[in-house]
Amino acid sequence: MKPFQLSLVSQLSREWTALKEEQLESKRELFPYAPSVFKFIFFFLLLLVIASISVLFRVKGLTLSNLHEVFSADTKNLIYYTVWHVRMPRVLLAILIGAALAVAGCLLQGITRNPLSDPEIMGVNQGASCFVVLALLIFGDKDASFVILIAAFVGAAVGGSVVYSLAFRGEYTPSRLVLAGIAVSFFLGSVTTGSILLYETQLNEILYWMAGKLSGANWLDIKLTLVTAGPVIIITALLANQLNILALGEETARGLGINVLRIRRIFALIIVLLVGSGVAVAGPIGFVGLMVPHIARKIVGEDYRIIIPFSALLGANLLVFADFVAQWVSYPADTPVGVITALLGTPFFVYLMRRKRGAM
Repeated sequence: MKPFQLSLVSQLSREWTALKEEQLESKRELFPYAPSVFKFIFFFLLLLVIASISVLFRVKGLTLSNLHEVFSADTKNLIYYTVWHVRMPRVLLAILIGAALAVAGCLLQGITRNPLSDPEIMGVNQGASCFVVLALLIFGDKDASFVILIAAFVGAAVGGSVVYSLAFRGEYTPSRLVLAGIAVSFFLGSVTTGSILLYETQLNEILYWMAGKLSGANWLDIKLTLVTAGPVIIITALLANQLNILALGEETARGLGINVLRIRRIFALIIVLLVGSGVAVAGPIGFVGLMVPHIARKIVGEDYRIIIPFSALLGANLLVFADFVAQWVSYPADTPVGVITALLGTPFFVYLMRRKRGAM
């Protein structure tokens, strides 16, 4: 082939490549979230599979031949009762709490610009747990759902506020935030432990609750969590772009007309509502808010408009899976789901610490 022919072929190839890239870019502008939609669909289907397995796992007397009894609507039928009044509330509660904790962790990492932020580390979980135990000690009624819910909200607010004020007093650094969170969590944990020892009549039950449990879930728990956490997650998704702007830095955000302090306070209130609603019905479940946002960023990128709803979906997947493992690992006994999330989350936290140290 002659030189001018090679040159012509090369030019045509470059023009063809440029045309294809232009067409691809125009498709991205028209459908910017198309790649993420398929990921949402995949993880939604995965959630349905895991949830179905968890609901039907070792239901006494259930076989393929009598599977129709699941839909019999006969409350005297053991299979129907087990599926709809024992397993289904448990799985739905895992979905709601997993989504709430994941979104709370996502917000914490966004407003503090600290990848190690988590409701467990930030004193929010410990604050909610401490106040719930104190409420049980004072009122002496473990079935007082409204009192427990209010105590969880107040405790989460107090724990998070103390850590936040200590970390942002003077010059803020991510390590200072973590140290403040650890110190406050230890203090609140010691108060909780002392209070538990005074509540001897139901010591085992409270200790089990403190480990994070989903057993015993009922439809009232679902309603309470759905009413408190459901609307808040939707509001958070609508405010997601504020986090995108905040991620550019405080000075840039102020230059774009964002009231940084007000946005942080709004998101702090949202975090309290999300964590408090979970702790009130299931106890403190750690590390979901730490792990899920990092995994979500790896899968869908850095846009909080996508990260927040995807974190909710991923958090639901994680907690339903962890609860299934908790049921399976010690069947017929029941391991608290918080034990499983801690076993998963502790190595993840160590990995983040090592990666952060290596980046410094």
